[in-house]
Order: sequence, then structure tokens, then C-alpha cells
Amino acid sequence: MGCVGRPFARVLLPLALLSGARTSSIAEAGTRGREPKESSCAPMPTPMAFVRGLGSASPDDSLRVNHLQAKATHNSYHLPPALPIGAWNYGRAPLDEQLEREGVRGVELDVHWDDDCARFRVFHIGFLDARTTCAFFTDCLVVMRAWSADHPGHHPIFVQIEPKFSSSRNDEARMVALEREILAVFDERWLLTPDELKGESRSVAEGLATHGWPTLAEARGRFVFYLNDDSGIRDAYTHHRHDLDGRLLFAEGALDEPFVAMQVSNDPIEGRETIAAALAKNLIVRTRAEDGPSMGRSGDTSLREAALASGAQIISTDFPIAVDDVPYAVTVPGGTPSRCAPGIAPFACTPIGIEDPANLGR
Repeated sequence: MGCVGRPFARVLLPLALLSGARTSSIAEAGTRGREPKESSCAPMPTPMAFVRGLGSASPDDSLRVNHLQAKATHNSYHLPPALPIGAWNYGRAPLDEQLEREGVRGVELDVHWDDDCARFRVFHIGFLDARTTCAFFTDCLVVMRAWSADHPGHHPIFVQIEPKFSSSRNDEARMVALEREILAVFDERWLLTPDELKGESRSVAEGLATHGWPTLAEARGRFVFYLNDDSGIRDAYTHHRHDLDGRLLFAEGALDEPFVAMQVSNDPIEGRETIAAALAKNLIVRTRAEDGPSMGRSGDTSLREAALASGAQIISTDFPIAVDDVPYAVTVPGGTPSRCAPGIAPFACTPIGIEDPANLGR
């Protein structure tokens, strides 16, 4: 499990946060010759070899990654702030417990650059809402890797990365550092990457149209990382919105852009046509079942039902299980824990074909 961490010093001043002040970049820190503070900086982990699991009860070769529909959590690392603050007063189980007990197969991590440690930390907002189940980005990944290694028959786990730093001339350096941290936990065989989807095609989009996503047989036990950003960070990462060659993360963009294979569309009602258009192009779509905790607590199920019916593959929620006296929760109907995406998966698809609980172990 991860440990509860403190936010780094650069984000402890709420006025700086509210003004949009950014932290120093990797390049700037290097220019100053600044060394990480060993007393508060955890050591980098060591990558682990990929663990191959068993297949499902159905032929994996007939089902592809975009044929599934899975539950994900919003702000998957989050713990209630020390002082209760309205909409932020909620907590998540540790990531491995979400995977094991709550049927979650997608997580969202907010990443902040820690100038002192030259590392990424994971939390919501400094000072005001900074409690987390996994202090460093690599802490979060190690927790998920351990669960995956023990349950390698799972379908791909989707990891949404939301940068919580402003775009700057150092975007490339920060994203390279993020990839370095991913590879400190996973050797590349754990990762389903844009280059794998592209194959011999000229672009990710062409590969998607030509041969589609890898089969579940090829993708079991693996992780799909994707960038939830439409700023200059995304532009730098996609080589000025041209491609994702050599990159580890997928990135969102317009449906006609050559690098796009995944899309974030938060409102499944207002975005119904956008989701349908993306799915028609074989994209994987992430949408939300609520617009915040207050919607779930009110018992309003309109977004939840629209999300599940939309065919979107990743349904993000603040209520992966029922809590306290709130009757509302998100469960993928008939899922084990995931199911065949409505309107997308072939007719013969079954939830056990997506992921079979009997074949999760080594």
C-alpha cells in the first residue's frame, strides 16, 4: 500500500495555487544544480519483469481491448482533507483494494512535480486537499503492479494521468521524467503503447482503422496509460500534435488527428454524439457517471445510466461501492467485474470472456 504523503513545499501556499503559479521544472532545477532532499524523498523503485497470466474461458483472440466496459474511479488516490471541505470530503480505498474488492479497472492520478525530490507526487490540491493514499507517483504504480502480478489474468488496467502543472517551455522534460518513473516500475512489456497500436501503419489512427486494438489475449495483465490534457503539455508530448512515436502514453485530441486513439468526454448526455463518433472510429472513450459527489449523494442516476448505455469503455465514478447512508453506487451490470461494451462488442461476447475471475491468478 502507499503511504499518506505531504505536498511538496512549492504548493503549500494557497495564494500561489489560486494565482496559477507553477513549480520549477526539471531543466530549471538542473540548471541551479539543486539536489533532492534525501530525508523526505523516497528511493526510486526497480522495474519488475512482466507477469503473464492465463487466458479467459472464451477465446481471447476474438475480443479486443475496445470491446470491454469497465468501472474506473475519479481522483483514485484521494483521502478526505484534514479540515472537511464540501465536495472534497470523500476518500478512496488504496488502489489495490479498489482493484481487488471494488471491481475497478481504471484509475485517475493527478501528478505534481516536486522540485526538491525531482519526482512526481500525487495529490489533489496543495495545503487545502493534499491527503493521498500514495504520496509519490511511483508509490501508486508499485501498489497496482503488485496486485497485477498476483492477478495477471485481468484485462488491461487504464491509468489516466492528469498533469497538475501549467504548460511551459519545459513540458517535454517533465513528460520525459514521467515516463522515466513509469519505466522505473514496469518494464515495457507491461505497457500497451501507441507504437504497438500503430504497428507498421503510418499513424496511430491508421493502425486503429486498419487492424484495431490488440486482442485481449495480447493485452491481459497489462496497463494502458493515457494523458488527460489539451494544453501545450499534450502538444509537446505529441510532437506538436503530429504523432506519439516512441511515447508510452496515449493522448486525447480531435477525432481527425493522426495520434488519437483515446478520448475523454465527461458528460455522456451532452456528449452523446461525440462519444458515438469516437466509438465509430474504434477509439476508447472515458466518461463519467456523475459530475461530482453531490450528484451521487442526491440519488440522481441520469448520467450513470447514460454512461453505461453509451458504449464508452471507461466509466469513472466517485462511488465504486455504496458508502455510509448513500444508496447510490456504480456497478457494471452483469460484469465480472467488467462486461462487453454495449453496441461495440461482438454479439457472442460474454463478461467472462472479458475477464474471468476464475482465471485471474497465476
